[in-house]
Amino acid sequence: MLTLEAIALCESGGDPTIVSSDGSYRGKYQFSYGTWASVGGSGDPAAAPEAEQDYRAALLYASAGSSPWPVCGG
Repeated sequence: MLTLEAIALCESGGDPTIVSSDGSYRGKYQFSYGTWASVGGSGDPAAAPEAEQDYRAALLYASAGSSPWPVCGG
């Protein structure tokens, strides 16, 4: 099983402020706005504190496993 740390390193290099080139995926775990909202986040995931990004990624992982990260979680 991959760890969230490994997923974050793959998705963003561990950078909580990074935004994808087209702006669709944001933050350490490259959340979309919809996925971020689905785990209780509000606003821009890339602007959220790193600890909140870690927490919300853990919630997502607990409910959906690695499937939300098809490239890095596979």
